[in-house]
Amino acid sequence: MTIPTTLPGDEPDAAPGNIIFDVSPAPAGAPVDTWSQERLISAGGLVFREAAGRIETLLCARNRPGFQGADAPLSWRLPKGTPETGESVEQTARREVQEETGLQVTVLAPITSIRYYFVGHNDGVRYDKTVYFYLMEPSGGSTSDHDSEFDVVEWCEYNQALEMLEYDNERSVLGEALSLIETYRRSGQP
Repeated sequence: MTIPTTLPGDEPDAAPGNIIFDVSPAPAGAPVDTWSQERLISAGGLVFREAAGRIETLLCARNRPGFQGADAPLSWRLPKGTPETGESVEQTARREVQEETGLQVTVLAPITSIRYYFVGHNDGVRYDKTVYFYLMEPSGGSTSDHDSEFDVVEWCEYNQALEMLEYDNERSVLGEALSLIETYRRSGQP
């Protein structure tokens, strides 16, 4: 479940690591205005590695709604999630990526953010969501230890990942990350 989070002055670009989230819930019994708009904030990462001279990225997938079993079509995404009270954007990104992928990760640099809107299925509220993404590399763990939010976590060659990702805005994150990855590969610094 995504918790509405207000972050005054937030803009859709790379977030500094010193923003602290306040995820206090709305007061009990507060009326739900079906035409209201809530700001949501999430954070996640693009984990990459080099294998046989190729760049691979880590993608997560879940079965599409209404499908089950080994032949179920998958919806591929980048790992991301909701902040806990007191976390910075970077801390949220690291924790969510570690939980959803099973890997320990090192955050290298902010990549970008994406912003999109959706209407809540249960509350009719229009949400304005910004997701901050960070470039990361694995430092331990195993994808077999990923949490239950996703059905599959896999390494994919960069161009294959561009084709597999469900949403164009996440493909744009991959595109933005490529120059950072190339810089990191040449110099060791993103």
